[in-house]
Amino acid sequence: MRAAALGALLSISAGAGERFDHQGALWALAAPGAGLTLTSSTSTPNGIRWCALGGGGAALGSERLEALGLVRVTGRTGALEVAGLAGLRTSFGDERWKTFADLQLAVTVVPQLLLGPRFGVGVQYEVSPVAGAFCQAALQVGLGSVLAIAGDVSCGVQLRTYVL
Repeated sequence: MRAAALGALLSISAGAGERFDHQGALWALAAPGAGLTLTSSTSTPNGIRWCALGGGGAALGSERLEALGLVRVTGRTGALEVAGLAGLRTSFGDERWKTFADLQLAVTVVPQLLLGPRFGVGVQYEVSPVAGAFCQAALQVGLGSVLAIAGDVSCGVQLRTYVL
């Protein structure tokens, strides 16, 4: 009886092991990178910065559309910038290799309040059914008391669970 139960459990997990879509998934990601920021402010230094993305998301019904919420932190010579990002991601590809495009609303809260769009594109390789490695490039425009344009390139990992 135990052998039959163990065999059934292993066959279910083996079937799940072949799944590389994101349908029904909740996920988290972390990605370090580098970026370039140009601003009309004289108090904020322009130039190359380190950056980091972190956050998560969930599949929205279709396996090709996901909602995401991220935090983007950048820094250079003591100047720190923090932005919240919320938007949608659509992906293309069915197996281990996928490309994706992001459209997000970016709200920079430090060092000043800026609001604007963020566009990103990238490629992801599904290392396993619950983990992927990706690289992406993005462009962000912020409007407020100053005009800021930022671009970044980052590579990281995405971890998923299929609970939905």
